[in-house]
Amino acid sequence: MEHTKKAIQNFSPYKLANRFWKNCLLELNIDTEKQWANLNKNELHSIADFLTNCEINIQSKSTNKDEFVTAGGVALNEVDFKTMQSKIVPNLYFAGEVLDIDAVTGGFNFQAAWTTGFIAGNNIGE
Repeated sequence: MEHTKKAIQNFSPYKLANRFWKNCLLELNIDTEKQWANLNKNELHSIADFLTNCEINIQSKSTNKDEFVTAGGVALNEVDFKTMQSKIVPNLYFAGEVLDIDAVTGGFNFQAAWTTGFIAGNNIGE
């Protein structure tokens, strides 16, 4: 890992939003100043387990007048658009708003979700 000397609060895996990442660490009671190289096996497993199994309850929608699709996500240059498979992790497929596609809600994001879901689903099934 190239960031082993950084405090874990200063380098989030998978480019997670900083505020979300720091809250994850607080929830896990992991010292945010600890360097990545000094995390023990149990701490690494607890981070992985939390990130793959956490549930987030939404209390209300945004106060913005216009609704937008999720900003950010998986970089488009990391996805094979013929299959929607990751170019980095074999057999990992992406679709919809998990991709880094930003647009005003209304039709484009629905079409992108349906199309990418269709492509991914067909290729997963093969």
